[in-house]
Amino acid sequence: MVFARGVLVLVGMTLVASPVSAQVDIAGLWRPLARNQDGSGMDGDLAGLPLNEAGRQRALSWVPENFEVAELVCRPHAFDYSIEAGPSQLRWVPEVEDSTQRVVAFHGRLSMREQESDIWLDDRPRPSDHVRYSWSGFSLGTFEGNTLVQTTTHLKEAYIRRWGPMRSDRATVRTRWKRIGSYLRATVIIYDPIYMDAPYLRTSLFWVNDPNLVLPPYPCEEATGTVVEPGTVPHSLPGKSFLPAHDPNMTDAFGTPYEPRLGGVETMYPEYIAKMKTLPRPKNVMGEGDRGQ
Repeated sequence: MVFARGVLVLVGMTLVASPVSAQVDIAGLWRPLARNQDGSGMDGDLAGLPLNEAGRQRALSWVPENFEVAELVCRPHAFDYSIEAGPSQLRWVPEVEDSTQRVVAFHGRLSMREQESDIWLDDRPRPSDHVRYSWSGFSLGTFEGNTLVQTTTHLKEAYIRRWGPMRSDRATVRTRWKRIGSYLRATVIIYDPIYMDAPYLRTSLFWVNDPNLVLPPYPCEEATGTVVEPGTVPHSLPGKSFLPAHDPNMTDAFGTPYEPRLGGVETMYPEYIAKMKTLPRPKNVMGEGDRGQ
């Protein structure tokens, strides 16, 4: 009987300890690997985005002058976008609790627009829905095997591509960090009940460990005056967007039909290619200087 109890105790300790032993250390300096950024060569192309009608109209209202609004000149890429935005060098620093020597948080910084993110591992409660939202939001982390799952809420509205499509401030962003030797992979999934009809997934996000990496500062000075008149909100009215992808008579060198460029859940899947082949192709091909930003 004593032996049986001892076995049960050992089994119980093993079960409790397993999640801890599976935790992965993402701390360090990480250099981004080359990747293809989301989207096609036509500014305004929404294909592959699970936008609902609200998300589509929000995207179609965008104009490049948005970047010239004085209050938005220093608007950063949100952390979840900076991860995907090309040459973002990355640093993760652990916070260790003195009394227990356990890691209670990872503090991250991206070189792109100096975005930071804190992943809390100590099961602290999420803040109220009424607190101030930020570009990085509030993140809790849990481990699933050797994957760190970062769940982020309390985010400001921000773009998921730089020419219109947005995620709302009600979105939840779940990022799965997996270390594979000297490589770090991030898989970002956006759940947005306001602008999307399905989760939006990005996976081509890889870094390699580089102990000699130096993260440069990214200073930005707020503007007091720009080409946009104070008090105005640049926008495009329905049906009036001038971005190439929003012109039903314009196409790219591949003859991309107009309908897929409006996005939607259906355009996310490879089966949609068969339908695209049946759609009419616009006759006017976009020239080299026809980009909309």
